Amino acid sequence: MAKTATLSSGLVARKGAAVPTVTETDTEHLSPVSPIKKTEAGYYKALTVKLDKERFHKLKQAGLIADKSSQEIFVEALDAYLSKDV
Repeated sequence: MAKTATLSSGLVARKGAAVPTVTETDTEHLSPVSPIKKTEAGYYKALTVKLDKERFHKLKQAGLIADKSSQEIFVEALDAYLSKDV
């Protein structure tokens, strides 16, 4: 049977003071984080859209067919809608 680690007071950290232990070998396996894409103005605003199940599935299917994300489809649709005389 494998020996278990002993628990000691050295393993306990005060609330808010705990930090992960990272060694050089741990960082070798990490992939670099890509930065968030910014617009020319550097401004984004989040928006939540609630869809019924049928529209959600159609959106996802359209994304698969067109190889586009839901975000790209929404932005293109909004641009097309706003370019019309409303």
